[in-house]
Amino acid sequence: MAAGALAAAAHGAALVVYLHYFGRSLNLLDSERIQSALHGRSDELLNQFKQHALYIIYIAAGVFVAGWIEVSCWILTGERQTAVIRSKYVQVLLNQDMSFFDTYGNNGDIVSQVLSDVLLIQSAISEKVGNYIHNMATFVGGLIVGLLNCWQIALLTLATGPLIVAAGGISNIFLHRLAENIQDAYAEAASIAEQATSYIRTLYAFTNETLAKYSYATSLQATLRYGILISLVQGIGLGFTYGLAICSCALQLWVGRHLISRGKADGGQVVVALFAVILSGLGLNQAATNFYSFEQGRIAAYRLYEMISRSTSSTNLEGTTIPQVQGNIEFRNVYFSYLSRPEIPILSGFFLSVPARKTVALVGRNGSGKSSIIPLMERFYDPTLGEVLLDGENIKNLKVEWLRSQIGLVTQEPALLSLSIRENIAYGRFATFDQIEEAAKTAHAHGFISSLEKGYETQVMVVPNN
Repeated sequence: MAAGALAAAAHGAALVVYLHYFGRSLNLLDSERIQSALHGRSDELLNQFKQHALYIIYIAAGVFVAGWIEVSCWILTGERQTAVIRSKYVQVLLNQDMSFFDTYGNNGDIVSQVLSDVLLIQSAISEKVGNYIHNMATFVGGLIVGLLNCWQIALLTLATGPLIVAAGGISNIFLHRLAENIQDAYAEAASIAEQATSYIRTLYAFTNETLAKYSYATSLQATLRYGILISLVQGIGLGFTYGLAICSCALQLWVGRHLISRGKADGGQVVVALFAVILSGLGLNQAATNFYSFEQGRIAAYRLYEMISRSTSSTNLEGTTIPQVQGNIEFRNVYFSYLSRPEIPILSGFFLSVPARKTVALVGRNGSGKSSIIPLMERFYDPTLGEVLLDGENIKNLKVEWLRSQIGLVTQEPALLSLSIRENIAYGRFATFDQIEEAAKTAHAHGFISSLEKGYETQVMVVPNN
């Protein structure tokens, strides 16, 4: 970041430094020096031209190196920092309690933050920063070079600059308001089209196609009016901005003529001061264009760091283990409700005893809490009150990783991963091929899998639900 910042500053200042030597080269072209060169001093004039040309070549070489260092360093640091952010975000995300995913996991935020928000942060902390430093160096350097060469022209340029900015700013205000209006008009037209296509059967059934076409065409008239106004405002604003800029240049050259005639400046200094301050203003304008990316990155970073700073799961990662698991399960006076819906009780004073090596079926109406039993056993959730026991040991005292490794679970909505059939069957634990094949036979899937061309190595293609 330090190397990129220094290179960006050098890159931005190089252009105005070039103007300084360009102005000194112009001064060599005045009539007196040319006349003296014609009378036998041409070698001295030529050497001065060569010297300034070499300085400009050195500046060009410096710009090449500084520009490369600026862009590569800032892109590199942006990639590195966002990689760390992504890693920390996913680590914290995977350590959250199941209740977190019940509350936030269905609205897409946790996925969009990894994808879109990290890209916004990367844009804000990579080449945009280098671009901002680059243009600010042009702004500061332009002012310094302009004031050093001819402070009168530089101050005059600064005085007329706000008028040019005001002309562009006023037109931008009107354009922003008109852009909002045209977006609203397009949204209304899109709503009419979406409604017609969504209920196309009803539209056809009542032969209302003509009315739908007329409504859509009528709604587009507003966008046409706003489009005409935008073109007029943009054209007038652009004309005024460039017109004032050219008038400002004319005024500065007129004042420069008087300064030259009175011996207070020469032509090269007037031209350099004029263009240096103009470049300074352009640099400031270009630097300001990065503020939007910085603001978007700041907002995205706030959301991500809010997640990164969250406390992780409170489940016991240390805990104890049971040397020999028998498999006796007991629910003792369990009360439970989901944190996303704390006002709805799922289990109230629930008792259940499941002896080892027995098959138990839970029967009840929808919403009675049947599906909540397994998540409590897996410690996806902890009961509000009461205990869940495994072989007489409260599962809160057991190591979570060990506890879940003792349980084989196939949910009512099984999930397949983008892996081979063999890897899907053995997912979560080490298993030999004989064990995988035995599991497939038990599930009556061995015959089907064997009939596939690649058998157990067939890749599973996961199609998302739309």
